[in-house]
Amino acid sequence: MRRWSRLRLVILAWAGTCAFFTAVLEVSEFGHKPLGFALYSNAVHFAFWGLTLPLLERCIRLFPLKRPNRIRNGAICLGLVALLAPAVSIAHWGVVFLTWFPYRSYDPTFSAVFQHEVFGFLPNQILIGIVLATVLEAWEVLKDLQAERVRSMELERQLAVSRLEALRMQLHPHFLFNTLHAVASLTVEDPPTARRMVIALGDLLRSTLKDAGGPMRPLAEELEYSDLYLGIERLRLGARLVLNYDIEPSATRALVPQFLLQPLFENAIRHGVSHQTGPCEVRFSAVRKLDALEIKIRNAGPKRDVSQGPPRFGVGLTNTVDRLRIHYENRHTFTYTDRPEGGVQIEISIPYTVPGDAGKADELNRKPQANMRPQALEELSN
Repeated sequence: MRRWSRLRLVILAWAGTCAFFTAVLEVSEFGHKPLGFALYSNAVHFAFWGLTLPLLERCIRLFPLKRPNRIRNGAICLGLVALLAPAVSIAHWGVVFLTWFPYRSYDPTFSAVFQHEVFGFLPNQILIGIVLATVLEAWEVLKDLQAERVRSMELERQLAVSRLEALRMQLHPHFLFNTLHAVASLTVEDPPTARRMVIALGDLLRSTLKDAGGPMRPLAEELEYSDLYLGIERLRLGARLVLNYDIEPSATRALVPQFLLQPLFENAIRHGVSHQTGPCEVRFSAVRKLDALEIKIRNAGPKRDVSQGPPRFGVGLTNTVDRLRIHYENRHTFTYTDRPEGGVQIEISIPYTVPGDAGKADELNRKPQANMRPQALEELSN
């Protein structure tokens, strides 16, 4: 298929060149040469040059005009052009003389044509050969640039995937160690709760290991995964953890990076609820605004001493910020704000995209939506 495309390109270039030089010849000769003969002569002429293209292309590939042998390779290519130019000229005028040559009264023999036409136009033939070699060299350079660009894009893609996987692997041990520490603290104080936390942790890890999808998934599925984590925290914190959701139905279809929410909830609980003795609210909202999905999570908690400077992100939030930058580059926002009454508010805005499968999108739209208690929390509370 590629060979036929190249052949069509050569034929179109041959036809366009013949038409162009015929027009130039007619204008320069003031129409004294028959139009038909001029077109026929140019067609034969550039057809022979077209037959030399494979040889010129091979020469350019074997002797590219690149350092450090640019001068030597250029001389070799120029020598080939110097050999091809008289050969093309002889073949051109030989075919024209034997088929259609309306000037036999001026040049009755081929030796006269050879003397007047072949040697007379030899510099022009060499110039045409140099132009063709230059075009072929430019074509090879363009193909090299395109191949390098594709290679660079593939390397960038692989680097981004590797970084995402590294960040994802960094996140799971961080959460796992925190949960195991909480289980260890409850094994003596509340063994039944510790046992239920171990079971819930097993469900969470099983869900993580079974997940073989891509780097993105609908917000509804991301919330289901976060519910498993929140169920563990609810067992540990009891009535101190108060969860409220405000989610638009259209927002649940939006694609988000996997494991986006869990570190946000973990940050809200670790730096908010864990420091409160009474009930502490964690509110999550997700809305679609035009072509953006806006996610907001805020928690009550102690006031931070702003004199200590800007907040320092831990593993979870650093992971989240890095992954958002890899996924969306400059097409997202991440805002971390200390609330005046205490606690923190995190706002994220990312492009709104949905899965291409309409059936899957409809199924996601039928899942439990706003202000409904997560199923995982419901099951673990019973």
